[in-house]
Amino acid sequence: MILIIGRKIRDLFRWPALQLSSDAGSCSNCRRCSAACPMSLDVNLMVRQGIMENSECILYGCCVEVCPENAIGYTFRG
Repeated sequence: MILIIGRKIRDLFRWPALQLSSDAGSCSNCRRCSAACPMSLDVNLMVRQGIMENSECILYGCCVEVCPENAIGYTFRG
C-alpha cells in the first residue's frame, strides 16, 4: 500500500525514479520474464504493450536478469 501511495506522489510531482523499460521489437516471447517475476505479473504482456509501469511491481529485477534478448532494462526518468 505504501508503495502505491509513494508512486502516486512521485507521479503528481513528476519526480524522477528508477523504472523498467522495454523494447517489444527485441522480445522473443519466451515468457521467462513472467515466470521469474516474484509478484506473478504478466511481464511478457507488459513488454508487448510497452507499458512497464505496474503498481504491484517491486522492481526486483528478475525479469531483467532472465531476459535472453535484453528486451527489458532499467531507466531513470520522471
